[in-house]
Amino acid sequence: MTSSGESSSRRNATSADAEQKQLSPLSIITLQNIKNRPHQKSNRKLPGGAVRYFDNNDPRYSWLLDGWLAEERHVPSGRLYRYYYDLVGRQYRTKIKVLCAWEKMGVIFIHP
Repeated sequence: MTSSGESSSRRNATSADAEQKQLSPLSIITLQNIKNRPHQKSNRKLPGGAVRYFDNNDPRYSWLLDGWLAEERHVPSGRLYRYYYDLVGRQYRTKIKVLCAWEKMGVIFIHP
């Protein structure tokens, strides 16, 4: 317990809630879609690791479309993994794959 009488688990839950509140309503729906997929790796616990989600409200990911999410997984070795998710929860491993998916959807045009 801290001097304020708040346990660390409560602080962590509060910071997770605050982080989720920064997501747009459409992004929160996407996050629920990701969490509801039983085979999704994001549902696994990372001992000593941390997982955070961002949408286009974060300056680093302002290029994302509404409802798309970026996931950052920090593992104990210090390595950072980034994954991107569309509105239905499909995972993309790179920004290039996201842009290619958008081109296939007709959202953007990539000129060779």
